[in-house]
Amino acid sequence: MVVIRSIISLLVVACAFVQNLYAETKGKAKLLVNAYHQDGDGGDQIYSHDKSQKVTVFEPMLFIDYKIDEKTTVDAHITFDAWTAASDKELDGNTGASGEGIGGQSRTGGRFGIKRDHKEWAWGSSFGVSKEYDYRSLSFGGNLEGRFFDENFVLGISPQLFLDQSKGFDLRAEKTGEFKGRVIGALDISGSQLLSPSDILQFGYTFIHMNGSLNNISNSVIVDTNPYGNSYSRVEERMPHQRVRHAFSTKWVHGFSDEFGMHLSYRYYFDDWDVKSHTAEVGLRLSYNDDDTLIMPTYRYYDQEQASFYDKRFATVQPNMTADSDLGTFTGHRYGINISHVYGDKQIFGIDLLDFGMSYGVYHYTRSNDLDYYLGQFSFFFDF
Repeated sequence: MVVIRSIISLLVVACAFVQNLYAETKGKAKLLVNAYHQDGDGGDQIYSHDKSQKVTVFEPMLFIDYKIDEKTTVDAHITFDAWTAASDKELDGNTGASGEGIGGQSRTGGRFGIKRDHKEWAWGSSFGVSKEYDYRSLSFGGNLEGRFFDENFVLGISPQLFLDQSKGFDLRAEKTGEFKGRVIGALDISGSQLLSPSDILQFGYTFIHMNGSLNNISNSVIVDTNPYGNSYSRVEERMPHQRVRHAFSTKWVHGFSDEFGMHLSYRYYFDDWDVKSHTAEVGLRLSYNDDDTLIMPTYRYYDQEQASFYDKRFATVQPNMTADSDLGTFTGHRYGINISHVYGDKQIFGIDLLDFGMSYGVYHYTRSNDLDYYLGQFSFFFDF
């Protein structure tokens, strides 16, 4: 709660400062708080053999958009994460081989961008940074968008580059290692076509190339014939140094009336690790009180085929091997609902907040290889 109060105070001070300097400009702000809890006993990758995948995450996120002039907008996205995980107790980066583990962890990250909007096209660029105990990242992104046929058709392309570093874990020494490099390049191509006054068709393609250290610090595998000549049956997972990923997606949005709409979406994913997946989602949008209240229930289905080097147990050491349940074969179902309401213009601490609103969301996800999670969301938002 101290973190949230600090963010709210910072947000209020920032809005007051902007209003004093630029009375004629307009910005948007949103504080989103995620509370996530995951549990399951299907974690064959866990060091302690107990298979517990219990994780609890608390995540406040702050979004600010500020319009400098008619064509230029700057934005910021700041994230503070704090979490505890059962598997982290096996990692001993702080105290050598004492066996106490690293306990809770946290992450701080931010992304900052600028966008120039012209009548028929727009461009943008961004810079991001993120840091946590065993992972740190620098990111650079861009976006170019074209609008055609009286803006009925929109086409966009977004390249991204991530310069990441991650730690490994020496299972025999019970100690985390040094940071190792990881380079990720991504390219998103997206488009949308207005089919009718009540129908929109969207489509997209994503390409991702990953190179470097792709191991997960908390993952291990059971090997029957141990290469170290001792009683330990677990060794660190061994991952390829490269991964090429592809995803194709489409989404249809239809409005039955001004108060009722729905969307259907589908995504197909595959990569050179032989992971393949299908994702389908349906969502409804119910509007009340002249669009001041929105109710949005959703259902998502997910089906995945495992990586070629995945197994729960290995007879001998292989060049590539993982027991990570996220890379196994499973199906998943997610159910959720989000409700938002705009209360109108408010004055808080002497600051004029326009279109002040709040939203609430609850989601439950369950998958066939013994993993469940619950996600609760709360946010408030306003213009200034």
